[in-house]
Amino acid sequence: MIDKLGFLKVGGEARGARPDEERLMQLFQNRAGLKKAYADLQDEFHLLRDRLKQQEGATIRVEEQLEALGNLLADPRTGFSALVFHQLRGLWKSCHQQLSEFASELTRQQEARETAKHTAEREAERAAILAEFDRRLAQAAAEADLRRRRLGEAREAIERLTAFWHYFERRRRQKALGGLRQAVEVADAAVGQLHAERGAAAAEPLADFPGISLGARRNINLVVIGFAELLCELVDAQGLAARAKEAVARRVHEMSFGDRAECEDHMRRVQKALAAIADRKQLTAALKPRLERLRAACAYRNSADTVPTVDSLAGAPRQAAAAAPWNVLAEDYWDLYSVLLR
Repeated sequence: MIDKLGFLKVGGEARGARPDEERLMQLFQNRAGLKKAYADLQDEFHLLRDRLKQQEGATIRVEEQLEALGNLLADPRTGFSALVFHQLRGLWKSCHQQLSEFASELTRQQEARETAKHTAEREAERAAILAEFDRRLAQAAAEADLRRRRLGEAREAIERLTAFWHYFERRRRQKALGGLRQAVEVADAAVGQLHAERGAAAAEPLADFPGISLGARRNINLVVIGFAELLCELVDAQGLAARAKEAVARRVHEMSFGDRAECEDHMRRVQKALAAIADRKQLTAALKPRLERLRAACAYRNSADTVPTVDSLAGAPRQAAAAAPWNVLAEDYWDLYSVLLR
């Protein structure tokens, strides 16, 4: 009997082993997930370690530059040249800031004008569409009123047919009322449909402003180029335009500005140049003739380009009092390209 019932024992053991197998599979899955998470953490650790090494290298280079600058400033023979060098860089930065603020102001003004114009045009278009809906609604409402009036007249005519010999005439006219009722329903449905369409048109948002137009961007860029030329002329009146460009392109120990007296003269001229470029209103007042000259001479590579070609501006005729040996666009004075609109 025990041998015959042995399969029950085996089945019971199998049922007892099944939860253990499930737990074992869960453990293997957890182990695989932990290994993947550990590998991801290892990758992130190596990436952060590489970034830390790069940052340490950058910090060391900055410390070396600061130490070299300190050594230059501590030496009486080079200290004043280092001061002039950084003041020239400050002059370049001030000119770039003036140029950037001027371009941003022009852009904001033009965007406000074109946004207002765009909104007015879209509202006018919407008003025209709504006016057309109103005209159609008036026609549809008049048609519905006419059909409703005809239906009422037909009913009144039937009510007047009270004699017994009008029996067949009343029946004929009552059958005709069905068509009149249907015509009224169709007319009312048309009015309702037009009301719904008008409401949807009135609720539809205006189209987004697509941005400043191509012509406006070109015009702003020409004004900014003229402003950069004017800054060059004011700075070069102190003989510092080329020196400022050289200072931003080279390192401090690569430039020398002479002895102490010469360096002090450079610093005085830097202060005069900063004072000359500080009056924005006086600068913008002199831009109109420059803009006309640039507009007459500029050319573009294609119909979608907003920045004129360097060659076209290089050949632009200059006023006798404004003759300059540079092309601000070609030489990228005051980091001009960074503020031009694309």
